[in-house]
Amino acid sequence: MLTYVGNGAWGSGKGAPLDVSEFDGNIWELVQRIAAIIADIPAPLNISNITVIGTQMTIYLENATVFGPFTLPQADFRPNRGGALDAPTDGVYVVSNTDFNRYWRYAGSGDLTIELPVTASADMEVTFRQGGAGALIFADSTDVTVNGLEGFLNRTGGPGSVITAKFAATGEWDLIGRLAEDVTA
Repeated sequence: MLTYVGNGAWGSGKGAPLDVSEFDGNIWELVQRIAAIIADIPAPLNISNITVIGTQMTIYLENATVFGPFTLPQADFRPNRGGALDAPTDGVYVVSNTDFNRYWRYAGSGDLTIELPVTASADMEVTFRQGGAGALIFADSTDVTVNGLEGFLNRTGGPGSVITAKFAATGEWDLIGRLAEDVTA
């Protein structure tokens, strides 16, 4: 048991300085307490396995304790829908909210004009790939400005070109991808 000099939360103290045996006794008591704590440290419980199925992660410990499943974060843009884009008879495809995060492949031989809407959700993107001879043209309109790249046209740069149209603000879209070079300048 520890010997204290003054009174405090531990109770009444000795009221005088400790002598050598009391001081050594206190040190010995503390050493014994530390040794008991160290001797009683439990063995760690390690992870035995982690599984991930889709966006769900589950953690398994050595004692069969299971944590999860936890939902893993993922990027919003997953262009897992879309497919072949058939050219309408008038040669104009009008993008709508149903095209949100779609990936369209156009294999036609005639050019196809893509009309982008004035408004959309802040994170709307639509991706197009030119697979055939027909170019995909992203034209400005009276209500929509299409921002391409200086020195390039707002159209695909040939077969294999991929363009993503990203909604930037009301009446404004940005184009990202392989645009046709403007050789008229």
